[in-house]
Amino acid sequence: MLRNILVLLVLAALLAGAVAYRNYRAARLDFEPWPMSAALHHPELTGVPNLQLVSFSSADGLRMAGWYAPSRNRAAIVVSHGTNADRSSMLPELRLLAAAGFGVLAFDWPGDGDSEGRGDIHYGPIERHALTAALTWVAGRPEVDPNRIGGLGFSIGGFLMTQVAALDPRLRAIVIEAAPPDYEEYLRRLHRRWSFLSEWPAYWAVRNTGLVPGRMSPREVIGEISPRPILIIGGALDEAVSPAMVNELYAAAREPKSLWMVPGAHHGGYWRAAADDYQRHLLSFFNAGLLSNEHAP
Repeated sequence: MLRNILVLLVLAALLAGAVAYRNYRAARLDFEPWPMSAALHHPELTGVPNLQLVSFSSADGLRMAGWYAPSRNRAAIVVSHGTNADRSSMLPELRLLAAAGFGVLAFDWPGDGDSEGRGDIHYGPIERHALTAALTWVAGRPEVDPNRIGGLGFSIGGFLMTQVAALDPRLRAIVIEAAPPDYEEYLRRLHRRWSFLSEWPAYWAVRNTGLVPGRMSPREVIGEISPRPILIIGGALDEAVSPAMVNELYAAAREPKSLWMVPGAHHGGYWRAAADDYQRHLLSFFNAGLLSNEHAP
């Protein structure tokens, strides 16, 4: 009898350890470099006319790599990707915006894609410095009016875009896609299946990267973007950043703000789920926010 109890305890401990390790690794993967896309060095294969390979330095002395499509309407938009990706994941948005005449800078976060990094990816100050450097680079382009710069960030890219936009008024119109309002809550909801056995390992995996959940959370800072316009987009079927989380971020924002929940969309891929509507929402928002005289300084 005692032997059977010991066997069961050992099996339970092994199962608990496996659950904990699996969730720790799953959370850590978001902070590890992803294999670089072969397309990064071949802008001529993207189908975007005049797309250029560019680079610029951040305040941390790191070389940031990107693509730039020159502006034809004096306005420009900085596009930022999510985890486990590089700038090539934002090609649909780049194509759409560049075809409409906007300048578009899509760059790789530090340690991702072709950008330099220092060890682990952190999604903290180093990444915010990179985005600030991207804005400075775009603002210095001779064909761009520095008062007509917008931003579009997806997932963790939207998380960071919100943080930077709250502090940097050069971002005049901001689109935030599938960004968690608070990273700690996002982790808890994503890894809640086994309660503390899955939640705590994921939490400590993130803490070990140097990112402190809750610090400068988008929910706390998004209100500072007002009175600049903001468009928040989410997927109706998104299991990572749920519609409830997207609505929570929208509730925390101040006017002028708008919300679009994309029918049939999961975490991203809005151009696949609703191509025409996605184009209409993005272009009408950036046309109004960056090109109309109403929003010009």
